[in-house]
Amino acid sequence: MNKTPLAAMLAIFACSIACRASAQEVTVSGLVDAYAGALQYAGSQRAAVVNSGGMSTSWWGVEGKEDLGGGLRAEFKLASYFRNDTGAVGRFNGNESFFSRNAYVGLASDMGTLHLGRDGAPNFLPTALFNAFGDSFAFSPLVLHANVPLYNGTGWDSVNASDTGWSNQIRYTTPRMGGFTANLHYQFGEVAGDSGNHNVGASFLYLQDRFGLGGFVHRVRMDNPLPGTVGVVKLGFSQQDAWMLSGKVALGQAWIYANYEHGRNSNASGAAGEAVSQTWSMSADYAIGNGKLQAAYARTSWTGTAGVALNGRARDTLTLGYDYDLSKRTDLYAVAMQDRITGYARGLSYATGIRHRF
Repeated sequence: MNKTPLAAMLAIFACSIACRASAQEVTVSGLVDAYAGALQYAGSQRAAVVNSGGMSTSWWGVEGKEDLGGGLRAEFKLASYFRNDTGAVGRFNGNESFFSRNAYVGLASDMGTLHLGRDGAPNFLPTALFNAFGDSFAFSPLVLHANVPLYNGTGWDSVNASDTGWSNQIRYTTPRMGGFTANLHYQFGEVAGDSGNHNVGASFLYLQDRFGLGGFVHRVRMDNPLPGTVGVVKLGFSQQDAWMLSGKVALGQAWIYANYEHGRNSNASGAAGEAVSQTWSMSADYAIGNGKLQAAYARTSWTGTAGVALNGRARDTLTLGYDYDLSKRTDLYAVAMQDRITGYARGLSYATGIRHRF
C-alpha cells in the first residue's frame, strides 16, 4: 500500500474516534474472508490456493451520519475492498479505485435517501439477496454467471455489463413502505460532447419475514468510468438492456430461491446485430443447528449474431456447501463446485474458509 491510502486510512480511524464525542456518529466496520483449497473453473487448470473473499469479498470502511433537525440527516460512506491473502488493495489487479466499494455522501429523510458518488448498481442487491450463497463472487453460481468474466481460453463473459457498483452516480432510494423499497440509478458518463454515454437503471425489493421479491432493469452504455473502460460494454456491442426477477420463500427450516435474468446486447446506434443471454437459477439453504446446508445451480445460455464467440453456448454451475456459525460475527464454511461450459473441460473446485465481521 502506498503512502496516500495509508494516510487516508489513519485519518479515517482518527476521525472515527474523535467524532463520537460530537453530534456526528461515525463507525468503522468491515469483513475479512479467507479460504484454502483447489480452484478450477470450466476450461481452466486446477490451482491450489489460499485466497480471500470465498463467501464475501473482504472490505473495510467508515460511515457516518449527522442529525440536521426537522427529520433530515446527512450521511456518508467510504469503503475499500482488499485481498487479505496478499494484502493488496481492491478486488483484482489493474483498473480499480481505492474506495471502490462505496464513496458517497447524501441526505436522508422521510421522503427517501439521495446519494451522490460511487454506490451499488441496480443489479447487485436483487442478485446477492436472492441466492443461497449470497454475495460470493467465488462460489455462488448466480453471482459468477452474472458478474465474473473468465479470463481463460473459453472466452466466457459475465452476463451483466458494467460493475456491481456505479461511479459518478445519483441514487435515490424510496422510504420503506410495508416491506417495499425501490432504487433509481443514474450514472453520468462524463464524456465531453456525448451526453448519451451514460447508464440508467432501477431496482426494487419486497421483503417480509418469510417471503421476498426483487428485481432490476438497466440500460448500460459504459462499463465503469475509470481510465480505459469508458464506453466498453459487451462482446463488441455498445449497449445492454437487461432485467431480472428474483424471489425467495421460507418453508420450515429451509429457504428456497429462484431467479431469471434476460440480457440483450446491441448497438446504441441502431446497427444490426445482437447477443442475448438468458440465466436462470435455483438454490436453497437448510438450517441445521448453528449452521446451514447450501445448494445452488445456475444455467446461462447465449444466442445471437454468429460472429459472437459465445453464440449457441451454455454454462452450468452447481455448488454445495455448509456454513457454520461460531458466533454472530464469525463463521466457518466448506464448499464444492462443479462448472461446465459447452465444448470445454469440466472444472471442479473445493475449499474451506473462515469469515469474520467487525
